[in-house]
Amino acid sequence: MSLKKLILGFFVALGLTAVNAAEIPGGAVTLEQCIQIALENNLDVRISNYQPRLAALNLQGSYGAYDPRLSLGATDSFRESKGRENPLEFTIPTSKTDSFRSNFGLNGILLPSTGMRYSLGFNASETTGKSASDFPFGSYGTGFFANLTQPLLRGAWIDGTRMSIKLNKQQIESSSLTVIRQITQTVSSVELAYYSLIASRENVKVAEETLALTEKNFSNQKRRAEVGTLAKSQLPQLEAELFSQKASLLSVQNGFADSVNTLKRLLTDDFASAHDKELTPVGELNPVQTVFNRADSWDKALNKRPEILQSKISLENADIRLKYNKNQLYPQLDLRATYGLSGSDNADVLHRYPDGTISQYPLRDPKTGRYVSSGFINRAAAFNTAFRDIRGGDYPNYSFGLQFSIPIPNRSARASYKTAQAQKEQAVLQHKDLEQSIMVEIDRLIRDAEYRFEQISVTRQARISSELALQHETKRYDEGAIENYQVLQAQRDLTNRRYSEINAKVQYLTALSRLAQAEGSTLDNNNINVEFEEE
Repeated sequence: MSLKKLILGFFVALGLTAVNAAEIPGGAVTLEQCIQIALENNLDVRISNYQPRLAALNLQGSYGAYDPRLSLGATDSFRESKGRENPLEFTIPTSKTDSFRSNFGLNGILLPSTGMRYSLGFNASETTGKSASDFPFGSYGTGFFANLTQPLLRGAWIDGTRMSIKLNKQQIESSSLTVIRQITQTVSSVELAYYSLIASRENVKVAEETLALTEKNFSNQKRRAEVGTLAKSQLPQLEAELFSQKASLLSVQNGFADSVNTLKRLLTDDFASAHDKELTPVGELNPVQTVFNRADSWDKALNKRPEILQSKISLENADIRLKYNKNQLYPQLDLRATYGLSGSDNADVLHRYPDGTISQYPLRDPKTGRYVSSGFINRAAAFNTAFRDIRGGDYPNYSFGLQFSIPIPNRSARASYKTAQAQKEQAVLQHKDLEQSIMVEIDRLIRDAEYRFEQISVTRQARISSELALQHETKRYDEGAIENYQVLQAQRDLTNRRYSEINAKVQYLTALSRLAQAEGSTLDNNNINVEFEEE
């Protein structure tokens, strides 16, 4: 299986048809564009996509147990027997025998659903030689056999191969969920990086405005000191504050650069080519209050979250192993049936006389008693007779019966079954523990989101109050009622509270993103659909 491209409806719904999803566009970029680009380029997503492919290859390998096994064999042998002499001084010469045997076999599993095994074979043999009297002889044989073995108890409804296939099918589904988990994680990471980038940009804006205000105040105070309306002794304090604000701006600008790189890291597989591209987020941090429903969030998570679905697959795997190990408790009882055909022929020996004629009868020298004719075997006729016996089914043989075996007291199978039972119970408890952990996590994230939204309101009011306080302190300073450091302190307080308000907004959006990830609703919230296709 391979990860299919995110369906086109996703891109059309977001209005991104003009965007090249394979590259980071320079300049302004929306969150939706960033998500699209990340899902095309992100290395973590592409790496996880290999998991279903590898699982599919493992499944294909499991079916190899059903591939027929072809066997071919040939044997050529020679034997020479020792001659002997009798007391009458009559010598029996040695004899020589050549044998050639060939065989063809095919075996495998005929019915994967029941574990029925089969074995088919064909063999042929040829034995030729010369007798002690130097007379040629030959015999030829052929045979065909078919064997069937059907398990009735152990291995009947499940065996090692069928268990492996079922587990590998489950692994494909589990690895697909791993891909979805990684996609979800990537989308969530892009969201957090995008919000962080906006916050960093806002922090730079605050630092720049604060520095501009400090520079303006320092310039004004410097002119007052030059005309004698302000003691020059107050200038060093203002100058120190000016340099402090410049240092703060440098720090915030560096943080912004880090945020840009964090987002680029998620969007590209070639950081070097994207390093110099400008990346400017579109929009502001304007979070809207969300009404939460714990029961609804729990229901989503316990039915859609990839981790919980993978845990359910683990429970199913435990059931498969338990079923297999229970089957191994049964004795081995096999129904066996065989059928075969055989054919044979003793070869005719023909004789060729010196004048070239051929006859079935040998010609001897009357003086020496030796054969004058040269004998040879009619191989074609012999093999034809042997094969004719096979084709005609003239000499069949068959059998059927039962084979029973069981180890006593079968301790290995019993221990494996008890182990599978314990593993199933353990998997059930682990699933329950995961459910509770998810529910606790969602409860914490909901409370965190509620708290973060309240922080937005509090920090906004604090920022507004600090603005008023700075106005009052500046007016009092102009009236000569307070010292300059009090104005500087009010300015620092305002800057910090502006930072706090920005942080509260981004933390609330972060809490919403993490809650969606915990619920398993990140992809739905972004109108993303993931499909898989067979290769």
